Amino acid sequence: MHGITCWLVGRRIPLRQVDFRCGPPGHGADYRLFFGAPVRFNQTESRLAFDAAFLTLPAARGERALKDFLRGAPANILVRYRHDQGLAARVKARLRAVPATAWPRFEDLARQLRLPASTLRRRLADEGQTYRDIKDELRRVLAEALLREGSKPVGEIAAALGFSEPSAFHRAFRKWTAQSPGAYRRGSA
Repeated sequence: MHGITCWLVGRRIPLRQVDFRCGPPGHGADYRLFFGAPVRFNQTESRLAFDAAFLTLPAARGERALKDFLRGAPANILVRYRHDQGLAARVKARLRAVPATAWPRFEDLARQLRLPASTLRRRLADEGQTYRDIKDELRRVLAEALLREGSKPVGEIAAALGFSEPSAFHRAFRKWTAQSPGAYRRGSA
């Protein structure tokens, strides 16, 4: 369902949470890598949680594209919008290697990857990603980890993630998770 939805809107929709009614399989740890979100088993219902703002995205595909898509199914459903593949994965790896405050501008990143900026933009779009989405996803993951793992003040976390002021971090975090950083920290304690 996630792969089809990503294809329909022409971009990867980052997930916040994945729940399964069934128990964990022997390779359950791989699920976190595949979905790029926390995965829980033995839940009351199976569900995928994502930011409600993605519900407003228009369908980007027509009937002809659907026929082409169905010819490549099911492989293109499972592989194309995987969390950990392709150029987007290379970009994420580069960003993870440096502090968020040192993340390059898009044009600088394109130069580092030895690609014209337009090619990088197009290839990321082909994978259903944008540079901004990748940075937001990594910031969200880092923010959640920092809030869960320690007692570092929210202002320090905001600065470490490259936000100019804590209020901007609060707004972004609320957009990502529908709760404040403090509420998230209390809920994950």
